[in-house]
Amino acid sequence: MVVVGAVGIFFPAWLPESPSLPTEDGVVELLQLALILAVSAFWFGTARHAGELRPFYQILGACAFASAIGESDGLIESTTGVAVEILYIPIFLFILIKFQKNRGQFGEFFHELTSHPAAGFFASAFMMSYVLARFLGASFLWKATLGENYHPDVPTTVKSYLELLACYLLFVGTIGLCLAPRKHDPTSID
Repeated sequence: MVVVGAVGIFFPAWLPESPSLPTEDGVVELLQLALILAVSAFWFGTARHAGELRPFYQILGACAFASAIGESDGLIESTTGVAVEILYIPIFLFILIKFQKNRGQFGEFFHELTSHPAAGFFASAFMMSYVLARFLGASFLWKATLGENYHPDVPTTVKSYLELLACYLLFVGTIGLCLAPRKHDPTSID
């Protein structure tokens, strides 16, 4: 997936006639969406085998799905005419109800989440997406750094690629946590 993504991202830049980088409206956005949907699918798919922690896996799957909706907001609004914010309401209600019914197991889930190496991937992804991409995606930084060589696409491109890398980190962390052996795994051999 990484190799296909790299070719899809950089191939247009190699075209001799009109080189361009696909950022927020192209291949990068599509890859972000695909990775976030895969993350959601992993959470929902492994929830069945998570035992008492099943509701929290479903909550994280719903959060990832909501994030995928946010990534595809332009497409959804242009094709359906429905504001994306309306689609968040049932997801939020699902998360709220699941959490309310199962808040007693939250401590166990939080311990499992934070004691696994995947927590480092998640923390790195959130830092990259919400801190680093915002800072390195700021035009004032690039204007000060590049001076007269500044081009308005630079901040957008940097921000898009950092967000894509964050999606890869979320994907790898999710696979690691979802496939980790558990003491209550019904498929394990005694």
